[in-house]
Amino acid sequence: MKKIIILLIALLLLIGCGSDSGDRALTYNFKQGMSELDVSFLDNAPPERIYPTTPFKIIVTLDNQAAYDVTAGTVHIVGLDEHFFRVDQQEQFFDLIEGRSALAPSGGKQFLEFDAAAGELFQNAEEYVNTFFVKVRYNSKMDFQDTICINPNLYAVYDAGCKVEDSKGYSGQGAPLAVQELEEIMSPGGSVELRLHVRNEGQGKINTVYMGSTLLGGEELPCEFQNAGDNKKMIVFTAQKQEATLICRKLLRDQNSYSTPLSVGFSYDYEVKEEGKLRMVR
Repeated sequence: MKKIIILLIALLLLIGCGSDSGDRALTYNFKQGMSELDVSFLDNAPPERIYPTTPFKIIVTLDNQAAYDVTAGTVHIVGLDEHFFRVDQQEQFFDLIEGRSALAPSGGKQFLEFDAAAGELFQNAEEYVNTFFVKVRYNSKMDFQDTICINPNLYAVYDAGCKVEDSKGYSGQGAPLAVQELEEIMSPGGSVELRLHVRNEGQGKINTVYMGSTLLGGEELPCEFQNAGDNKKMIVFTAQKQEATLICRKLLRDQNSYSTPLSVGFSYDYEVKEEGKLRMVR
């Protein structure tokens, strides 16, 4: 009887701990800070020591710690000297790895196996070390949301409704692409200009950023990237400049200050690489 009571108490404690963990996941905001797809190698794949003419595996771990799904991914192994090491299939693909959310607080994870084999060492050589890279490219998105104060009356900075903030800073939205700062500029005649400064905060490289849905108070908000080309809804990042400014303008009907939700969606393609080493010994 005593054993049964002890088991029941332990079961209740386990249920209580699980419930608390689940509640935290449901209330936690995953769309904050900087997080991205982590790329690494599984332990002992590749092995620390590889012997001539022996097969081995390179297993790449893709762990999505971002708050958004990553899609249309390619994983490519580059930089191997084919005289010493051969990989049967240097490129593999993945369709989707889910991001972190209340339903999947740990995010999605995939393992990609590459079959490889060692060649021969040169005569009298005791070892050969080959540095190589795993390059990963994928598509993803980022959502920016906040509540801002609009005050069309330039002569009433504060009218008991809300107070305009000329500039607001942010720590990220759960992705490598992040809105760092929002500037709000009121103009005579009842119009507002919003400037969203976006930047790559990740370890990899962003190639192109696309503007998605843009809403202010539930209404469409006209926006365009500053210094973009013919298509103002996209901007190409360079290796030297991994940042851009999105400018949004809207005429206002109400002359009193009010708080209203702002939401802007972005999508982008991203590249990240991880360095590895293969060591063949006699």
